[in-house]
Amino acid sequence: MFEQRYSFHFEAAHELGGNAPDKDHPYARVHGHSFETTLFLSGETLNERGWLTDFADVRRAADSVRATLDHRFLNDVEGLDIPTLEMLARFIFNRVKTDLPALSAVEVGRPSLGEVVRYQP
Repeated sequence: MFEQRYSFHFEAAHELGGNAPDKDHPYARVHGHSFETTLFLSGETLNERGWLTDFADVRRAADSVRATLDHRFLNDVEGLDIPTLEMLARFIFNRVKTDLPALSAVEVGRPSLGEVVRYQP
């Protein structure tokens, strides 16, 4: 089994409003984070060039989703209903899976808080 990893960062703001435990919870207010995302690709078979996936293709897919999220208010991103780490990981997975068939998981974290979520359907 081969596994590739590709990481990228983006900055964004969000608020969890009604999803927060109460109105005084810090996540109920608008706040921002530096997010780190890792795409995991895995497979048994390499292509004719000896690659699982060309990293140029991975970078292109990552850049596309990054442009959708970077320096945005995540609550306004279409298709990202509640911008928790869990929902964000699934959103990113679904956005890049079409372009990266070997995609097996996505991790999204907030390094400054030590929080990471992994989505692996």
